[in-house]
Amino acid sequence: MNWSNYEAKKAAGTGAFSKESQVTREAVSEVKDDDGKVVRAAQAEEKREFIAWKQKRWNSETGEAQDDLKREYSLSDLEREKARFDAEQARAKAQSDGLAKAIADFKKM
Repeated sequence: MNWSNYEAKKAAGTGAFSKESQVTREAVSEVKDDDGKVVRAAQAEEKREFIAWKQKRWNSETGEAQDDLKREYSLSDLEREKARFDAEQARAKAQSDGLAKAIADFKKM
């Protein structure tokens, strides 16, 4: 995801976070034998909930809508990605500062 486009996608309605749920186990009904003994116990359906980034997609040739792009995120995923970008920014700033000093020294020659 190109996070620099986040606000534009959100404002245009082409991307947003949404709460999603997924069935992890289907419900199973109780089964009894001819004597009335339970052969298979009933089990309730199990779901898990998560937050996903959903982004609309279209076929570039026909303009026909395609299935939305959906990617699950956790808060720690987003924080980790931000920390990575912040570290890259700090490295770039250090490079820039070093170059500024080199340029100043070069101009003194």
